[in-house]
Amino acid sequence: MPGFAAFIRQGVRISSASSSASSIPTINAKLAVQDQSQVVNVIANGNTVSIDQDSNASATVLRGKDLDALSDDPDELSNELTALAGPAAGPDGGQIYIDGFTGGQLPPKSSIREIRVNQNPFSAQFDRVGFGRVEVFTKPGTDKFHGSAQINGSDRLFNTGSPLIGPQVAQPDYHSIFSFGSFTGPINAKASFALNGSLRKTQDNSIVNPPALFSTSQTAGIPCPPGTPGCSLFQTATGNGFTFANFTPKTRWDLTPRIDAALSEKNTLSLRYQYEHNAAQNQNIGGVDLFSTGYNTSSSEQEIQISDTQVFSAKLINETHFEYQRGTDTSLPFSNAPAIIVQGAFNAGGSTDGQSTQISSYFELQNYTSVALSKHFLRLGGRLRTTGQRNTSNAGQNGTFTYSSIADYLAPNPNCQPAGPSCTGILSQYSITHIASPTVSARATDVGLYAEDDWKVRPTLTVSYGLRFESQNFIHDQGDFAPRLSAAYALGKKTVLRAGAGVFYTRFNIGNEYNVLRNDGLNQQQSILSSNSGGADPIPSECTPDTPGGCPTGTSGRLITRTISPRIRAPYDVQANFGVDQQLFKGATISVNYQHIRGLHHFNSAVTGPGVAGLSANPGAGPSPGPTNPTAPIAYEYQSEGVFNQNQLVTNVNYRGFRNASFFGYYVLNFAQADTGGANTFSTVLNNLHADYGRASFDVRSRAFIGGSLTLPHLITLSPFLVAASGTPYNITSGIDFNGDTIFNDRAVAVAPGTPAPPSVATGSSSSRSFVKTIPGCGTFATPGVAGNFTPVPVNSCTGPANFTFNLRLLKTIGLGPSQEPKTPTTSAVSAGPSGPSLGPSNPGGGLGGPGGRGRGGFGGPPISSSHRYNLAIGGQVQNIFNVVNRNTPVGTLSSPSFGTSTQLAGNIFTTDSAVRRVSLQLSLSF
Repeated sequence: MPGFAAFIRQGVRISSASSSASSIPTINAKLAVQDQSQVVNVIANGNTVSIDQDSNASATVLRGKDLDALSDDPDELSNELTALAGPAAGPDGGQIYIDGFTGGQLPPKSSIREIRVNQNPFSAQFDRVGFGRVEVFTKPGTDKFHGSAQINGSDRLFNTGSPLIGPQVAQPDYHSIFSFGSFTGPINAKASFALNGSLRKTQDNSIVNPPALFSTSQTAGIPCPPGTPGCSLFQTATGNGFTFANFTPKTRWDLTPRIDAALSEKNTLSLRYQYEHNAAQNQNIGGVDLFSTGYNTSSSEQEIQISDTQVFSAKLINETHFEYQRGTDTSLPFSNAPAIIVQGAFNAGGSTDGQSTQISSYFELQNYTSVALSKHFLRLGGRLRTTGQRNTSNAGQNGTFTYSSIADYLAPNPNCQPAGPSCTGILSQYSITHIASPTVSARATDVGLYAEDDWKVRPTLTVSYGLRFESQNFIHDQGDFAPRLSAAYALGKKTVLRAGAGVFYTRFNIGNEYNVLRNDGLNQQQSILSSNSGGADPIPSECTPDTPGGCPTGTSGRLITRTISPRIRAPYDVQANFGVDQQLFKGATISVNYQHIRGLHHFNSAVTGPGVAGLSANPGAGPSPGPTNPTAPIAYEYQSEGVFNQNQLVTNVNYRGFRNASFFGYYVLNFAQADTGGANTFSTVLNNLHADYGRASFDVRSRAFIGGSLTLPHLITLSPFLVAASGTPYNITSGIDFNGDTIFNDRAVAVAPGTPAPPSVATGSSSSRSFVKTIPGCGTFATPGVAGNFTPVPVNSCTGPANFTFNLRLLKTIGLGPSQEPKTPTTSAVSAGPSGPSLGPSNPGGGLGGPGGRGRGGFGGPPISSSHRYNLAIGGQVQNIFNVVNRNTPVGTLSSPSFGTSTQLAGNIFTTDSAVRRVSLQLSLSF
């Protein structure tokens, strides 16, 4: 009977000699209800254009073998996903969501089922701008037992060394080992489990190459004390200085169990737990930061996610998601000695961050409802987030000595009378933090409600409109409305026109809130003494890094507090987009979009308070004559006065025409101007933020990205990954605090090539050296006052080097064990989750998981599978295969001997400090 299992009984004897009815055997066959096992194969739309809002051709959806082009390491994967999303609007960048949540660590790639990039950018469900949004969904359990184990390794023997290290410097050995595994299967007929874990051990290097002062023996990178006679200057920028590689070991491991259960025919529950631990040694060392400034860190995080999906009817679905995180971070510095900062040259002494312990907790609750009508698709819901942070720190308690240049560091102090051994260096600034309460607690809470409707006006036209309401604590701005509107119109079967506009808000984060509470003048007080003000030098000559006891005690000097403007409000961006989606041929689409983004009320910092009186409000007037009261208090105030304008032309190409090939990529032409780079950006002209309006730091003119996968005969997979970007703008600063606002960001001036530099320029009672230097292709720059010029050069007037990397992964799959040819499924079991035919928004919950069998990667296996029970994959990845030396943004501090020179490699997605080209090998086994 249909729906019942076949009845089979063996070992029944039938005797042909039986003649009487009593001797005829009787068999009672009780039919059992057959286990219903459905396999629902949700096929993508074949990469065609559509007027559905979730099917914009500018989006990229990665699953299965498309994920193979990405790195297995979570940290590198995060950088790659940021590059894949492209440049987002404004200084805040994009955002990564994990299973629909905005918090949490990125899981290893082995536990990722699907990645969606820039999908439905004007949806009212999300608070941030849709372009630049990355959504990551993890794998649920399966209805059959599957497992996989993989190990990746890299060693310096396979890699090219760092060009920053000369032949006279020995580079420590470095390697990395990254292993992970997964096991998944059914618990019973209505529940499944998945268990994922990973372990990464990295022995890496950071390159220390400051153009600093060292003793003639170059002992261990320790600089000479300030003013030491006969101390030699080594300029690493010229290749003949002192450079060494610092050993930076890191360990990371995580464990993630997950359970998916069908509580009823219409109710699916998902539970996911993750524990992660990180430990790192010798951090914050490299570039101009010497070894003594470093520290060791340790962190752990626990995360619980619960998702429940209720299918009330074929037209109504409700989803509830809850997340809780708890993390602990500790930092232990190597030295508690006073910190030394020589602008653009080196940082020595102890760590300015001090010793700290931070305990944080995070809650997020979401509820979404979806209603499908004949021509309308309604979505509404809300999200509540709250983050608590308890931090204990002694940062700044050791004091910081700041010098404007190496010349000032080396010179004897002219204000010291009578001259003697203690008259060392021309100190620009001394600051120290007096701590009354080392422990400060903060909490940031925000809420967002939304409703939207996708209205199919006609078969060729879809209009979406929605409204979002947001509010948060700590700032007085308690009500923000964000309308969204978009439309898609089909011109025939192969062309879709898209247009959209919306308002997107940025929240005042808990880090800024913590800074206000910590530096309120009661919990902690920071005092600063500055020597570049008029009149008598307020810094005693006996106040030096070697004799900190000679520095003023108590709260002598200028008191600094952190405040928040009473006029502050949540920043918002108004983004408009117009684009065309075009079907080129079967499986291939192209999307061209023009985006204009206007940012208003973006966060910035300003120097305010009684101590501002007498400071130079305009550097064009020349060096500051000094405040009337050099010890009057000032405040670093958070404001929301910044603006930016950005225009982008984005071209996306996707090709998925055949089973053995898929490629995706984009090119972005970007123009951006701004007067702030974020909440901690101070204006270079006192109380005149508009004077900094110009080329933005995120005005990277061109970006390109290509990724994909190609399946060759004999179960071989090739996965390319290409990223190219033009240079990043950078500012040219003098290294001297001319206007006396305690911030060393005063811009240099532009002069004609060949302009001579005078021996010195007076700044009050101090005497800083003057400089005239040239950056080829950018201009000639000088210290303000040279040739009577005080007009600052425009912000971000120079551009760093362009960067390019091409990565290639190759995998060969070998089938082991008995052959298991797939059978045509005749029955199935519904697979819930975001890949299924859910009415609602991207459901991060998931259900019983995908089908069993030998499918691709559904259980964390290799990219392609043989017809055998076991699959062994052998291969490797070459990162930066063409060995391109990608350098970071050059030094823009005029007083630095390395001015205009890139002293470090680009890092992030392009390369690392220890190697230009890296080769890693991979071995995995799955069943």
